[in-house]
Amino acid sequence: MSSALYPLVPPFVAVVILLARLLMDFGYKLGLVDQPNERSSHTKIVPRVGGLAIFLPYLLLGLGFYLTGYDYLQLNSGYWLGLGAIVALGTIDDRLDLSSSLKFFVQFAVAAYYVLSTGNYVDNLYGLFGVGALPSWLGISLSIITVVYLINAVNLIDGVDGLAAGISLLALYLFSTLMGGGEHLITFAFIGLGLIVFMGFNYSDKRKIFLGDAGSLSLGFILATLAMEFLHSGNNHIAHLNLNPVIVAVLVLGYPVADTIRVFAIRISMGLSPFNADRRHMHHVLLDKGFSHFGTTTFIMTVMAGLVAGNKLLAPRLDSHLMILLNILGILLIHLFVRHRSTQLRIFWRSFSRTFFNPVKKVWNKYMVD
Repeated sequence: MSSALYPLVPPFVAVVILLARLLMDFGYKLGLVDQPNERSSHTKIVPRVGGLAIFLPYLLLGLGFYLTGYDYLQLNSGYWLGLGAIVALGTIDDRLDLSSSLKFFVQFAVAAYYVLSTGNYVDNLYGLFGVGALPSWLGISLSIITVVYLINAVNLIDGVDGLAAGISLLALYLFSTLMGGGEHLITFAFIGLGLIVFMGFNYSDKRKIFLGDAGSLSLGFILATLAMEFLHSGNNHIAHLNLNPVIVAVLVLGYPVADTIRVFAIRISMGLSPFNADRRHMHHVLLDKGFSHFGTTTFIMTVMAGLVAGNKLLAPRLDSHLMILLNILGILLIHLFVRHRSTQLRIFWRSFSRTFFNPVKKVWNKYMVD
């Protein structure tokens, strides 16, 4: 990140905190609230304004960069305009509960505009399953579908406090590191710190807020665009990797990708629509097994970080296809352990979480939120 942008970080964080506090009251007045239902894990009406608190100042920041002639922002107008459209879509959906067909139409339009205007799409599988370069029409088509899939995958994991924000924070850090930092740290520095602020409010008892669709859909869009940029061969982000880039991208986005596929497969096998709402996501399973919201989020984030670290360690020694098999087996073992050894796991994780995570949570709530 350009050193000239560092002084903007503290004011940005302050604005996010201020907006989060102010938008709570406006959320109630404007109907931007989450009403508890039979699938909810909360019992009170909660404002859905966390996404707006993060992305309104972020979009204004982007507008400022554009007006001042900052080259990186001007060359990525597809990203900024697309993000603005997704934030608007999510905000309207938070208020009016739009039909799924309309939301998909807008998402596909935004995904197509981003891919075609920026030229960032998956154009090569780098030898995975014996496939190399892809025809442009196929790569573009698959990439548009993938962007829409990721937008909704992140939205679908936003069912427990801090999970979508925490997983997105981890993925933002990994992508910015994999792509060499530099300008990509702009996204991580501002959105990442905004997510940390949000998570403090999200875990607060007195000033609780949710991301809302404006937040979760936007995070999905940002992660999808980073994945597209990372995987496009012309951007030269893969030369230093010792594991197939497609596998790396899937690992970075591991939880929303794997959990959404798992849930869709279960629903289809039962003769249901894959978009049928239920409590089959892994975070719902953990909650139903007695995990707290905080314990569920920290457990899933720790598992994903462990899988990434394990792949980094083993990648120089093993074939990419064997790594896929090992990752699938690892995920299945974790799933079986959660299903059949939940009591022991819950007791262990509660003690572990209290030791390593709860002190940070208490300090944040005391000084920044409550």
